[in-house]
Amino acid sequence: MSAKIPPKCPPPADHPLLEKLKAALGDAILNHGVTPEGHLCLMVPPGKVREVATKLKELGFDHVLSLSAVDYMAEGKFLVTYVYASYLNPDLKNQLLHVRAEIPRNDPKIASIADIYPSADYDERECHEMFGIWFEGNPHMGKRFLLDPDCCIDEKTGKPLYPLRKDFKVPDWGLMG
Repeated sequence: MSAKIPPKCPPPADHPLLEKLKAALGDAILNHGVTPEGHLCLMVPPGKVREVATKLKELGFDHVLSLSAVDYMAEGKFLVTYVYASYLNPDLKNQLLHVRAEIPRNDPKIASIADIYPSADYDERECHEMFGIWFEGNPHMGKRFLLDPDCCIDEKTGKPLYPLRKDFKVPDWGLMG
């Protein structure tokens, strides 16, 4: 039995923010849907994540609440998800906007938005350590952030291993008896 692969974007549905975002983002929206919790989700090209982030800031989304990735190993892709929110704009106060972009697993690079949204910095660094995704422009890429300096290094090659990739092999530390 194999695990069910989560959808990259939920089913399309109406959402109060959709028309405003379509007008602002234009062809940067590849697809859209609404999560079961009622959050609008937009799929965007990876080359437009900075443009989208800049426009969302202009529209009043004042921080990135989270940034994460999902490993679609069978497809050879990562799905990078940004969740935008606002503390200050009353019209956006109860909205969480998911923006997602697919990147190739064999060359996992995407532009950093940490200079636009400083709250994305730690999440970009965590995604780098856990998945090996390189956020171009983030000055902290390649430095250890959460993991022990000796953890997750290939003993033969000396290259880092990424513990949240689906092909990561958990080392046998002899703890199972």
